[in-house]
Amino acid sequence: MLKAKNRTLWKFVNNTGWILFKEVYTILVSLVVGSLSARYLGPSNYGLISYGSSLISFFLIVTQLGMSNVIILDLVRRPQTTSEHLGTALVMRIIVSVISVGLIQGIIIFLEPDNTLLHLVTLLQSLSLIFQASDVLFCWFHAKMEMKYVTLTGMVALTLTSIWRIVLLVKSASIEWFAVSLSISAFISCVMTTVFFAVRAKIKLRFSFKNAGYILKNSYHFIINGVAITFYTQIDKIMIGKALDETILGYYTAAGAISVMWEVIPNAILNSARPLFVQKYDTDKTEFLKRYQIVILGICVLGVVVGFGFTVFAKPLVWILYGDEYYAAVPALRILAWATVCSAIGNARTTWMVLSNKSKYLEYFTFIGAAINIVLNLVFIHFWGYMGAALATLVTSASTGIVLPFVFRGTKEYVQIFVGSFRQIPVLAGYVWDMAVSKTRER
Repeated sequence: MLKAKNRTLWKFVNNTGWILFKEVYTILVSLVVGSLSARYLGPSNYGLISYGSSLISFFLIVTQLGMSNVIILDLVRRPQTTSEHLGTALVMRIIVSVISVGLIQGIIIFLEPDNTLLHLVTLLQSLSLIFQASDVLFCWFHAKMEMKYVTLTGMVALTLTSIWRIVLLVKSASIEWFAVSLSISAFISCVMTTVFFAVRAKIKLRFSFKNAGYILKNSYHFIINGVAITFYTQIDKIMIGKALDETILGYYTAAGAISVMWEVIPNAILNSARPLFVQKYDTDKTEFLKRYQIVILGICVLGVVVGFGFTVFAKPLVWILYGDEYYAAVPALRILAWATVCSAIGNARTTWMVLSNKSKYLEYFTFIGAAINIVLNLVFIHFWGYMGAALATLVTSASTGIVLPFVFRGTKEYVQIFVGSFRQIPVLAGYVWDMAVSKTRER
């Protein structure tokens, strides 16, 4: 009965389900294969790969050019722009990705001029950026709420890459072969995404210089925000690798990998709900506010549960996934878990900022966060090593994710929305109950 009364809700639930299914599958497979690889490589080599991937993560955000939010918004509001938007964005990403591969090599050679193994490992990983340019096409599937195709793409790419890595483990391959795994996964995803898009969308893509200017003009806030966020979320790893050593970085990376496992859930909900939020914001602000507050509340509740869970079960989680060789990661995990909670809560506000044309505040939050993070890392790592880096991340995430919207006058409206979301507890509980009852009856 609930399905008949609210088809939109069920489409959202179905779409979110596909995203969650893919992300949970990704987490499970990545944890199994990743932990086996980490055990085989040891903290030192595992840290070496993480050192290079930190730079690649930074440039991945650069190559995305902050376009996703803008493109999805326009595809929902103005579907006639699809061909030009996607074609232009794809060309822009390819060009920037090729340039980024060269820049990454230059930076890593400058930072570690004598570490030829790190140079090669980073190059093999960075080639993935070129293939990931096809991720622009995901925007069409997001706008149409057809995420099952993106799900299948990601799952197949991950499965084949995981088989590749297991073969490497059996063959006792060198670290270089593990490094190329990221590029192999990106290549498989690129091929499948292109095929699905050609079959489902049946759109001839076109490039336009005018459209490129439009995209950059409307997304530069997100470019700056994304670059700054990635900078201060990866700078701790770069500083640990440079100031301490790659073994310590291996411990820290293991803690970070576990702490972000749960973020697939709020990310899936936000990505799936974005088209619905756009529609309701344009037609029914009251209903938009209600739905948006319920999502914010759900993320907050989930975050607190996860934070306490990771705090209590940190040691057995590290032992199960990485073995006793990585026990040094436990204290950092207990801190980083709460940092991801604050980060997830902060990510929820992005939708409101896009729809209400408040994107500039993302820049303010991010630059302040970057300044806080860099200063704290310089001080805390000196005194407390990698634990200091974890504390710096927690303080930064709490500041940018929760505190800063209370400081700026332009974001006071969001503060009211955020605080008011806790009044939606009965509504959220009612939704969960109704859906549980409906599922029970269907069975």
